[in-house]
Amino acid sequence: MYRFEKLRVYHDAMELVADIYKIVKQLPTDERFALCDQLKRSSTSVVLNIAEGTGGLGDKEFKSFLRNALKSLYETVAGLKIAEMLFKLELNSVFEKCDIVGKELNALIKSLKTNDS
Repeated sequence: MYRFEKLRVYHDAMELVADIYKIVKQLPTDERFALCDQLKRSSTSVVLNIAEGTGGLGDKEFKSFLRNALKSLYETVAGLKIAEMLFKLELNSVFEKCDIVGKELNALIKSLKTNDS
């Protein structure tokens, strides 16, 4: 088992990716190369940054990857807001998962003992 597989935030972010892939199937086909792909990329980036960060040289580098994961989460939320507005989707449960992942990322970032903020 890899280190990242032991993290709750990794598993919750994986569930979020699965939800995103279901949501993009509801979007019009003309969004395939725009909003759909962007939502897929940003949500998978959350998971990939968590995983990649665990392979780093220490907590400082891990924290940097977690911050990138958080930025990708914000991008995902913004994309979901666009989809919600334009296509009248009900996405409250997905936004709740985003909130959970965000809180877990922030908690993990704060828990890492490094000299930077």
